[in-house]
Amino acid sequence: MIDEDLHTARRRARRWDELNESRTAISGLMRDARRELDASAGARLGAYTMVLATVERELAEVGPARELYEELLVRQERRMTGSADPRGAELLEIGRMLTELDVELPARERARAAGLAVLDGEGGREETVAAFVRDVGAVGMSVAPDVADGEVEGVVARLGERCVELGRLRDTLNARREELLLAG
Repeated sequence: MIDEDLHTARRRARRWDELNESRTAISGLMRDARRELDASAGARLGAYTMVLATVERELAEVGPARELYEELLVRQERRMTGSADPRGAELLEIGRMLTELDVELPARERARAAGLAVLDGEGGREETVAAFVRDVGAVGMSVAPDVADGEVEGVVARLGERCVELGRLRDTLNARREELLLAG
């Protein structure tokens, strides 16, 4: 019963994701069309509005599919980790790694954003550099308080690359978790 519910919820969650992506894309197109409001843009805006209304209705029909799917995955995970199933140990390790990523990735993103603020000249240089030094230190890196823009650029680039790597790792771990749970 839970397997069938899980597969149904997965299909609905994927449909929700597709619809949500469509809504985001259409909303972006609408913003662009509003900026260009000429005769053809007005017509496009009307068309986008109709399509967006359709997508919004479909989203309402699908309901909280993503939340239901996640809840069923959590139930399945609890069942598997609490049993003698050998996949339970792998799920526990994946969960541990995802928890670490939930801390490390945002910290690196904050440090990168602080570096970009230094490079963009936002606020006072002293304050933005201090925030950058603090945030970089929080992720185990060090930068001198009198850091030059060239060094900031290098650190920001390395942080960006690491954020991409960590995002890919998170996606891979989530996919493996889902694979294990759906096979259960």
